Amino acid sequence: MSKARRSVEEIRSQADELAGWFEDFDPSEAHEVPVAEYLLERAARTRTLCEREVAQAVGEARVGGATWCRIGEILGLDERTARETYGPSEDQRAEAGTNGP
Repeated sequence: MSKARRSVEEIRSQADELAGWFEDFDPSEAHEVPVAEYLLERAARTRTLCEREVAQAVGEARVGGATWCRIGEILGLDERTARETYGPSEDQRAEAGTNGP
């Protein structure tokens, strides 16, 4: 998964946006969250990003010829669980005109 490089103008625009946010920040209006809750929220966001990356990598591995057995082995899952978790849904298979996973 490669990201397109941002232009200098895009980076400067984002920097200006962030600088404005900090300059306009009013601590009296801040919403305080306990550290444990913040860490949990951050971990949940990270997990979501990681799951997207795993799902994309599984798709690329399948296109590259990896079997569900091998994918499951890499992910620490059995073949069936890997296929059910990361394979196309029944709706997607029906749209593609295939009956099996």
